[in-house]
Amino acid sequence: MSLAPLPLAVLVVDASGAVISWNKAFEKLAGYGPDEVRGRDLAGFVEFDEPVQLFSPTLAQANLAGRLLCARGCPLPVRLTVAPQSLDTEEPGKYSVIVLPLAGEAAPRNALLQDFPVAELIENLPCVFYVIDQSGHLLLWNRQLEHVLERSSEELPTTNVSMFFDASEHQLVRDNILAAFELGSSSHEAELLGKHGKRTTCLFNCARTSLGNVPCVFGTGLDISARKKTEQGLRVSERAMYSSVNAIIITCCSHGDNLIEYVNPAFEQMTGYELAEIKGRDPRFMRLQGCDLHEHERIRVALRGKTGVHVVLRNIKRSGEIFWNDLRIDPVINIDGQVTHFVAVINDVTQSRQYERRLHHLAHHDALTGLANRTLLQERLKHALHSALHGGAAGALAFVDLDNFKHINDTFGHDAGDAVLREIADRLRAGVRDNDTVARLGGDEFVVLLDEPPDETVVADLLERLRHCVDRPILLRGKELIAGASFGVAMFPRDGDTMDRIMRAADAAMYHAKTLGKNNVQFYSTELSRVVHQHWLLEANLSRAIRNREMVLGYQPKVDLRTGRVVGAEALVRWHSPERGVVGPDKFIPIAEQTGLIVPLGDWVIGEACATLRSLATLGVVDFVISVNLSARQLRQRHFVEHLATTLREHSIAPNALELEVTESQLMDNPAAALEALAQLKALGVRLSIDDFGTGYSSLSYLQKFPVDVIKIDRSFLGDVASEGDAVIARAIIALGHNLKLEVIAEGVETREQLAFLQDHECDQMQGYYFSPALPQDRLSSMVCNDVRMVV
Repeated sequence: MSLAPLPLAVLVVDASGAVISWNKAFEKLAGYGPDEVRGRDLAGFVEFDEPVQLFSPTLAQANLAGRLLCARGCPLPVRLTVAPQSLDTEEPGKYSVIVLPLAGEAAPRNALLQDFPVAELIENLPCVFYVIDQSGHLLLWNRQLEHVLERSSEELPTTNVSMFFDASEHQLVRDNILAAFELGSSSHEAELLGKHGKRTTCLFNCARTSLGNVPCVFGTGLDISARKKTEQGLRVSERAMYSSVNAIIITCCSHGDNLIEYVNPAFEQMTGYELAEIKGRDPRFMRLQGCDLHEHERIRVALRGKTGVHVVLRNIKRSGEIFWNDLRIDPVINIDGQVTHFVAVINDVTQSRQYERRLHHLAHHDALTGLANRTLLQERLKHALHSALHGGAAGALAFVDLDNFKHINDTFGHDAGDAVLREIADRLRAGVRDNDTVARLGGDEFVVLLDEPPDETVVADLLERLRHCVDRPILLRGKELIAGASFGVAMFPRDGDTMDRIMRAADAAMYHAKTLGKNNVQFYSTELSRVVHQHWLLEANLSRAIRNREMVLGYQPKVDLRTGRVVGAEALVRWHSPERGVVGPDKFIPIAEQTGLIVPLGDWVIGEACATLRSLATLGVVDFVISVNLSARQLRQRHFVEHLATTLREHSIAPNALELEVTESQLMDNPAAALEALAQLKALGVRLSIDDFGTGYSSLSYLQKFPVDVIKIDRSFLGDVASEGDAVIARAIIALGHNLKLEVIAEGVETREQLAFLQDHECDQMQGYYFSPALPQDRLSSMVCNDVRMVV
């Protein structure tokens, strides 16, 4: 029985080698007609290179070399592929023999394709094309398959098609080919392996047919590698959306609507809404009505314009809870350039919003009292002043300073002081109107900003009520404390057209209230304006005076009361102003402290004192100590000790030749910090002295810890040594100093009686007009070099 034309010469033989059927390709290749083939066996056509036993189990699916005995008399070198006729190994009996001519002959496939009217069509298919017999070998294919498998046409028919796939897919391939033979068709996806490692994922569709009386399968394999890659990318994207910690919504654009098509689990967890109950709804159902209107309008504009948008707004959860969300919406564009969907990513920022609000509150409010701080006060004062300067109502600013807070703080401790500040803050807050502002600037300084009061009389009445509220006793630890307060008021824009001028005016009025006996209310006045103006001029001139070296040092000698010898001096700064003449320290030192000019001024004083010590050393004066007053601001400078060490080195001065005087109140303002600062100075080697001793509220426990060398008796305790009260205090200070192994110096000694008292009670040193006022450097040098002594 003949076979339909195939590109390869094929014989079907039984187990004995008898030819059962063949195709036209074999007749054409061998040159025999049907009658010459019928009835013969394979050995009559083929001469093998080596003796073989045909169709033994070892030769099944083998490749054999030999010569085809052609009718025209010349043997043709060929290769034979022998394989069972069926892929089912349980039904043996027939074998397919594919006869493939070797070099020198045209490939049968190409010759046969020339006879096919569909040859060109098969060759140009955008997929692989194949015909497989029941043995699993190729009978026909196109060049696309050769390209995919990276093999030549001679290699393809000799290999079982299952070998073109990964070993893990061999059984799947066989099953699908058998399914096509048994069921008529099959389809599957598999990855073809090229000879050189190329991998191509194909979708195979097979159909059963028969060529002559030989069953076979033909089919196509469509390269779906790109599609598989895309599918994998989509799966990854889908998984990413599913696993994202951010909530994701996908809406579909349809007829002007944007309806929910998908939400991920994070959205369900964040909002409480499940996809099943909200699919097909507009996401706007979650919005908080009447809020964030500007943000909602931005979203509407973006959706209409098919563009992205980023907003932060509030929505409502299924539970009714309101939450802040950071929302990013972006369009999805298809291959035609049309927007088909929108993807929205939501991040719950409720906690960060609340944290920002807390930070904002902390940045604008005092931590201890909860009142507005300086920053918030300035913002509100700026707004109120702008309104007043542009036709709005006037305002009032009141500075409030507690009169007795320092005494309370020093006597009862900082915890008690904090409790008092909180109570005063509550009283001030309760005593003003809702639109007024009460602020704490620090320490015991409060400010009240009255917004658009009707007139000055109303301001005066309100502040008097506040003063009485503050003046009421505060019950603390079973004791009643009276804080009291002085109020200074400035009206704006009358008393100032800038925030700085208004605050200065109120501050000046408050200090005026202090000078009038405290616990009263004073308004800024024309006279005060003149005083404040003088204050400003003095401040400006002081800065210039430091730069222009208008400051001079005088040195008041210190005398050893046992020998009468001058052993040191205190450096006292004076200002020789070209306009005002000599300005006393009581005039400019407070201003220097307030403005911070005390720091450069103090540095200059230390430098001049060191220069004087160096000058005395060149004259042969040794064991001489110059003391310099140290301000609280200088003591708080971070690098003060390093700077001082540098100054001493520059002047080649021994550290113990310099004595730094700090007041008792400075030390007790913050004892822990003062102890640390003094320890650093002591480590440097300078001498330390407590000035004005006895005027503060020092703790003896702290006094023992401070690494000081000297205490100075304040002049107020030597005013009348005949008075038993002053004498008792002075004697106690001398005794205390000596018991603590400290030197004791009395300052402000002006009379013989005072000197005798100090000598009688073994005070170590004295200074004062009784012996000498402050002297210029040259006169001090002369006195020391000539060993001028006080008669003792």
